[in-house]
Amino acid sequence: MKRFLFISALYICIILFIPYLIVRLSPSYKKSTTQTANEPIEKITTCISSTGEVREIDFCEYLKGVVSAEMPASFHEEALKAQAIAARSYILARMQGYMRDGTPDEHNGAMTCDDPAHCKAWTPTEKLKEQWGDSFDFYWDKISSCTEQTKGIVMTYDGALVNAVFHSTSSGFTENAKDVWGGDIPYLVSVKSEGDSLSPKYNDSVTLSVDEYKNKIVQNFPDASFDRRTLIETINRSEAGGITTIVTGGVSIKATQFRNIFSLRSTNIEFSYDENSITMTTKGNGHGVGMSQYGANYLASTGVKCEDILKTYYTGVEVEVFKGKL
Repeated sequence: MKRFLFISALYICIILFIPYLIVRLSPSYKKSTTQTANEPIEKITTCISSTGEVREIDFCEYLKGVVSAEMPASFHEEALKAQAIAARSYILARMQGYMRDGTPDEHNGAMTCDDPAHCKAWTPTEKLKEQWGDSFDFYWDKISSCTEQTKGIVMTYDGALVNAVFHSTSSGFTENAKDVWGGDIPYLVSVKSEGDSLSPKYNDSVTLSVDEYKNKIVQNFPDASFDRRTLIETINRSEAGGITTIVTGGVSIKATQFRNIFSLRSTNIEFSYDENSITMTTKGNGHGVGMSQYGANYLASTGVKCEDILKTYYTGVEVEVFKGKL
């Protein structure tokens, strides 16, 4: 009887344990990157751009404030995880540069600031409580969980941290970094982005009188003249469809400058005009480089995990625990 029980127990162990070993030792087995690790640094200093105040903040708590400010808390958890990894990669990459070259004057000695035009947006919990109201606990717990599950995880390319820029909504294709800012960055190239048309910021338009349009151009480019010229002379576009340069009033203007002059949502612009008015219709929202946040949320809603979301938007990167030094 004892021999029978022993053989039965041994048989059960073999049945349960061998499949585990097969899966575990299989080359296709990949440990999830969303496991708790340590953050590369304990604290970070950030400058509050509106006051110049410098705060020292726990790094993980700081990242939660960045994710809260940069991506809607209602988004899918895998999109929020992707956002946390992208933000961590971006911030650490910038820190490496600042530690080498010194911090900008506007930082007041801090390693980062809360101005999204310069670094990354950051919202303190007291403001989030006002913003989210009764939903604060739910949203804060959600973002905290997504950030903590990705502790220490970054993106690298050729062993170096990735400058993980991102934007709200693409036009259906992201932009090459070289077409927007100049300089060829191998992991910031144009890729197809699904689901962006679901964004409430996908389409927009601005209409001005022709005189208003001309005056704005001349104010910014005094050499411009519209005498005997068509309103829009030449448009050069990128692979993704965004404008790179536009000739109007006889001057060539970078699309990023043109967008700022007219407060347009993107550089993917179509024009319609007559002798009285001009309408500029845009597709997408933001500079268009790197991860589209609404595209990431769409992918997450279809079951795509955060690592694969990131690898969709950042070509050739690795998603791994940070092993470098700061």
